[in-house]
Amino acid sequence: MDYRIRFITPGKEEITRRNLLSTGIDEHGIEILLSKSKIHIVRVEGLTAPAANILKQQLLSLGADAAVHRDTIRGETFDAPVLIISDERRLEALPSKLEHQPFKLKSLAADIVSILERIKKPPTEIPLPGGSIDLGGGPIIMGILNVTPDSFSDGGLYNKVPRAVERALEMVEEGASIIDVGGESSRPGAAELGPEEEKARVVPVIEALAERLDVPISIDTRKADVAEAAIRAGAELVNDISALRHDARMPEVAVRYDTPVVAMHMKGTPENMQKNPTYDDVVTEIFDWFAVRTEELIGAGLKREKIIIDPGIGFGKRLEDNLDIVACLTEFRSLGFPVMVGHSRKSFIGAITGADPGERVAGGLAALGKILDGGAQIIRVHDVKETADYIKVWGKIRGREEKP
Repeated sequence: MDYRIRFITPGKEEITRRNLLSTGIDEHGIEILLSKSKIHIVRVEGLTAPAANILKQQLLSLGADAAVHRDTIRGETFDAPVLIISDERRLEALPSKLEHQPFKLKSLAADIVSILERIKKPPTEIPLPGGSIDLGGGPIIMGILNVTPDSFSDGGLYNKVPRAVERALEMVEEGASIIDVGGESSRPGAAELGPEEEKARVVPVIEALAERLDVPISIDTRKADVAEAAIRAGAELVNDISALRHDARMPEVAVRYDTPVVAMHMKGTPENMQKNPTYDDVVTEIFDWFAVRTEELIGAGLKREKIIIDPGIGFGKRLEDNLDIVACLTEFRSLGFPVMVGHSRKSFIGAITGADPGERVAGGLAALGKILDGGAQIIRVHDVKETADYIKVWGKIRGREEKP
């Protein structure tokens, strides 16, 4: 039996520490009740009817439950997932209940608990060749520096080295922890740029930034030659919208230079990605795609701790797809990689508000609240100051909710 597990977004609010504290309960009791209040829904595919029956009965014995196909009780074959509905404590007790059960249920329970730990304890740092990116203090900002003449929002503004350096320094002052330099527009319909022209755009900027910045520089490219030139110029992270698929040499470059990578989901290419993209279940499809692609990258020699995933808002997605990704972002955390989101000034915000790219800050901040609640650890944006202010206030509010 080959099963697949996915934690899906629950529809229930957590009880806050502050409300529990008001009852007079001690700290140990607060921790116990908090674990009971955090409801998880776990989708398991690939179970046989007998396995689903046993799983449901053992969950019921713990005080949890599972939704199973109506034909399960008769032992008939079915092609439908099982949805486990449980709090953390009961999920953590599941391995002991399934210790002696058949159908790989012991292994299933252990995997569920392992995934739960990934959600509770996301990565706290990303190793760099010369240091690390700290994720332990809360979400960080990747500032977008497009040195292009034709990007959808800021094309032509920073395609001269002095102006690019000025903007990068400004973004760091505003709160950016990473500067992401891109020389090729990835707007819908954009034609691919030759590697020599792309290098001519980004390398002088990165060389100048490497002398001035005390934060890591990222290179936004899908070409191995450009990535290698950028790394030699001072970049320490590769942000690839093709998840290292566009250029077969890209994994090799990342491994050779021991460079972290952002692997983004994109259906198609920038040239054709918005020509009628369709999904039956966008979150499930992207989740399953990442589960496969990250294993391929690890198999190619990349270290697990150096992989960041990005669900690719706006890249081969419809309005409803982008909204579903934002609403269900928590689900991607269970893969165990830092999650980056690039929603800044995207067309889905314009589709809702009617605003032009430069006027989408407020709409982007509305989306940012849900993105932060979903556990994104890196936020890639144009508007760094506004985003930094939002994160500061969001963090204070969140701290008040969780403070004993």
